[in-house]
Amino acid sequence: MTMTHVRRIACGVVLFAATLVLGACASAARPAGAERPRGNEPPKFAVLAASDERRAAALANWKTVVGEQAAAAAPTPELRPVTATLTFLPAGLRDFPRLPLVVAEAGKKPTDEETRESLRRFLASAAPLLGIDLKQLSLVSILDQPDAGAGAKSAFYFQNPFPYPLRNGYGVVAVGFTPDLRVVKLFSSAIPDGERLARTLAAVPKNITAAQAAAALNNRAVTYADAAGAQQTRTVNQLDPTAARQLVVYPLHRDTADAAALELHVAWEVAADNSNAPLLVYVDAASGEVLGASVKDGTISAGR
Repeated sequence: MTMTHVRRIACGVVLFAATLVLGACASAARPAGAERPRGNEPPKFAVLAASDERRAAALANWKTVVGEQAAAAAPTPELRPVTATLTFLPAGLRDFPRLPLVVAEAGKKPTDEETRESLRRFLASAAPLLGIDLKQLSLVSILDQPDAGAGAKSAFYFQNPFPYPLRNGYGVVAVGFTPDLRVVKLFSSAIPDGERLARTLAAVPKNITAAQAAAALNNRAVTYADAAGAQQTRTVNQLDPTAARQLVVYPLHRDTADAAALELHVAWEVAADNSNAPLLVYVDAASGEVLGASVKDGTISAGR
């Protein structure tokens, strides 16, 4: 079998020659897994492949989440590519999912602790749809959501399956709910199969130092999307070696015709300037490749 044929049956995933996935099936819907290095060479990144089983489990769980609407042909939700997690609640619901009521005394308004427990139980019931493991979730904030009505709130969670924080919009779960416990907003950019992927990421070599990552960007033109989604280009000035502030996990969905996988890279997050809209550039810690750039950091927002 030629190397060209191997790449063809590997579902369009762009892999480094030293870390081609062995035994990949000819279908675009493969079980999740990490790339396997050739011989004793370490992996350069981890791979989460699309899975028909994962998608089917999410859609089956959706019927559980909406409850009685399942028998009344509730709208099918939109799921994210590869991860098969919920993008948003579909329009046309006859009613909304509900948080379980958790109160110590009947008729009393739930305390903050009881509200958090109610959210926890709901997330546990919706785990396949959201692609989560409760052990990997951290509640970051519960904020007012006035556009959903008086007293409505949104709870935001970060997913923490890896030694380094997730970037590029991944790893966020949000639940918007009203005082009568209707769930009016729900989305997830979580990464399923975190424990398996974490084992591969732990073996990824960090060949590029923080200083080398910063130096690689000096006088380099970087393209990114601004807050409005428009493409912009900025030339990076000479950077101090400390500009590479931390290692992160940077998931990357390659823009190819049949890309049915998500690459997870360990990368340096480099602060390219100190302006009001700081540019963050992500440099692969194994290869030195510039993976992407953003004017956002890991702060949770409804639009992340």
